Formats: sequence, structure tokens, C-alpha cells
Amino acid sequence: MYKILNAKDLSSNIFLMEVEAPRIAKSCLPGQFIIAKVDEKSERIPLTICDYDREKGTITIVVQRIGAGTIKMGRLQTGDYFRDFTGPLGKPSELVYENVEDLKKLAKASEYAPEMVTKYKYLYEQDPEKAEQYLKDIKYELNNIMGQIEAKEFLDKLAEAGDDEDKLDENNFK
Repeated sequence: MYKILNAKDLSSNIFLMEVEAPRIAKSCLPGQFIIAKVDEKSERIPLTICDYDREKGTITIVVQRIGAGTIKMGRLQTGDYFRDFTGPLGKPSELVYENVEDLKKLAKASEYAPEMVTKYKYLYEQDPEKAEQYLKDIKYELNNIMGQIEAKEFLDKLAEAGDDEDKLDENNFK
């Protein structure tokens, strides 16, 4: 059984859950996923790992209520348990291994911004200096995508956060 440490609605049909899963949190990489099962009769639902905390042994998932399984999952609350929670599964995102020049090309599409945050966090765990260089390297591309003011705010928040989980909360990057 896997305990839900935090469950909250982000909108009327999207919710976030932080789940106690130390083995998964210890070895997951950006782009991997889990398969969750609410109870014995529920379907298996694959979900992307949105965040992790290796020290706390938790992972975070964000789910959209679009079918019977995710609607049922959305009824779980803080303190409830998943029957099964398997992972990490799948190949890590190629962005983890890409060099910065290739990543700059991909960054032109705004849907890669969450992976940029995750890659920064991953790099920071490995080598804080390398993570700082990563911020400098992507600054120009982010300026082109987001506009100079928004990019500066985004980069400042990311640099200030370092490995502080509270500051890396998704609400700080809206």
C-alpha cells in the first residue's frame, strides 16, 4: 500500500497527489512514469512522474479526471492509500542526456518548460555548478520563448530555488 501524503485539486478536473514511494523516488528520472491502481478491482493507470523528493521518498503525480478510473482516483484524499503503485517505468526523457545546444532547439516549444525545470533539478542534484551553467546557457532561448521579463523571473526563481523543494513547487512557476 502506498500512502497519499498530499492530495489537492488544482482545478475542477485536475488534481495533484504526493505519494510515499521511497523505492520509486530513489531511482526515478525525468520523463519516467508509474502505474497506479486505486483498489483490487480498479484499472491500472499509467501516469507521468511530475516531481520527486529522494530524501522524503515521495513522488508527485498530476492527474486529469477524464474517465471512470481517474475519477475514482480523484476521490482519494490525503491519508488514503493506493493498492498498487509500480515504477519507475519507461525510458527517461532524452532531455536528461541531451547537450544544451540540442535542448535549446527543443525549448522553442513551450511544452518543454516543465522538463527544463526537472532537468535543472536533476543537474543540481549532480553538480550545482553545472546546473548554474545550464541556466546561463538556456537564458537566450527562454528570452525568445517567454519574453525577456518573464524569462528573467523564471530563471531567478529557478536559481533561487536550488534544491529547496518548497521553492521548486509548481505554484512558484506559474
